[in-house]
Amino acid sequence: MKKEDIKKHKGELLDSIVRNSGMTIKAVAKAAGYDRTSYYNHILEPQLPYKIISRYGEALRHDFSNEYPEEKVTRPTHTKEITTFEEMEKDRDYWRERFFRLTEKVADSFKEESSGEV
Repeated sequence: MKKEDIKKHKGELLDSIVRNSGMTIKAVAKAAGYDRTSYYNHILEPQLPYKIISRYGEALRHDFSNEYPEEKVTRPTHTKEITTFEEMEKDRDYWRERFFRLTEKVADSFKEESSGEV
């Protein structure tokens, strides 16, 4: 298969990179969060979603944005992975408080609208 054809078939490109990685298919699939059966189904997909490809890329430590620059998704640099229970609680409390503040603003807005219409 020609190089430009393999770029069109995302599953085949994935298979080529995995086979040249030196890792076993089972190990790559597991590291990406899939099983071997899913991997074999993925490599049959010519239009494999970039989200799936990027999970394999993380497992392989391979940047697929080089092959598909048009699909590169930029991640916010300010996000931090939550690794402890305390961090999870802190994050939960932050979003809970933010939700309640927003809900109060919306409720106040509705009150103002309804009192102005009478």
